[in-house]
Amino acid sequence: MKKAPLSAASLALLLLLLVGCRTPPALPRLGPRYHPSNIYVASPVLPPDIRRVALLPIAPAIQSEAFQAGIDNYQPLIEGELDKTKRFDVAVVSPALLARLTGQPRWTGEEKLPADFFDKLHDETGCQAVFFAELTRYQPYQPLAVGWKLNLVANAGHKSLWSADEVFDAGNGEVADSARDYEEKDVRYEGPLADPDAILSSPSRFGQYTLHALLVTLPTR
Repeated sequence: MKKAPLSAASLALLLLLLVGCRTPPALPRLGPRYHPSNIYVASPVLPPDIRRVALLPIAPAIQSEAFQAGIDNYQPLIEGELDKTKRFDVAVVSPALLARLTGQPRWTGEEKLPADFFDKLHDETGCQAVFFAELTRYQPYQPLAVGWKLNLVANAGHKSLWSADEVFDAGNGEVADSARDYEEKDVRYEGPLADPDAILSSPSRFGQYTLHALLVTLPTR
């Protein structure tokens, strides 16, 4: 038995349903993006002898449970993001090891360091430079905000090769759009398509964006 052909009204309804099921393409976000500006670079290229860097534990600007939660969240992220730069080998120094070598588990790099600070880290890790990291702001609720003071210091002469001092505020439209761009272009997730706005409610993802945005400004190899 032959099926009756669809009427014009039925065809129109079917097309409407098919079109309605399609997700319209996302409109491009217009406007400026945020570019970290408080960056110091001694030279655009790393000295050839800087092959291994000792990454110290993140130090908190404020001693609090909230900042400690941020440090616990971001310590593995900074290790991963430094590795991704491919600038040097990263030797991770634990708080316990740093305390044994230098007398305290965390340093910001702005204190007066022990005279043998760099020598001890070199003897233990084989590093030619030390990476200091301080979490200066941590706001894990919307609008998210993360602040960093980062400093790469050479063992020889104890001179800074690169440093950054920035606060990323997701309430700033340029920062928010830059974070969304990072989520869409640089982060891969399994499963359904990611919501680019999710990064603005995730302290972990937003923190990863902030580290990426700063570490890409490191001197090249």
